[in-house]
Amino acid sequence: MSKKDYILTIIEKFEKHNDMMPERLQAVLKEVKQDIESVPAETFYLQTNGVVTHSATSGDSERNDPLFRLSEVYFDLKKLAEVNRDTHPDLISAVTQYEGLLNESEGYSPE
Repeated sequence: MSKKDYILTIIEKFEKHNDMMPERLQAVLKEVKQDIESVPAETFYLQTNGVVTHSATSGDSERNDPLFRLSEVYFDLKKLAEVNRDTHPDLISAVTQYEGLLNESEGYSPE
């Protein structure tokens, strides 16, 4: 499974719970999904592998990076999953996958 497919699978798990999400979260997930779907898997991997290919002043913004945009809503998604832990365990599962992808887990501590 490509990185692109993996991320799309996580987003689809979140989207199954759109009825519980504020419109802002729904909109971010929809936009990011569309952006990811529009790029070939190899191109997506190269864009999101963390390798720096240009200077910070070159004008490209990380705000256009789908993983960055997903990280901006991470805490909202996690809170939603924790509140609904008992009734929607699959949402917690999606958050756990998401945490691993973004290295946002609580135990993560850079050295």
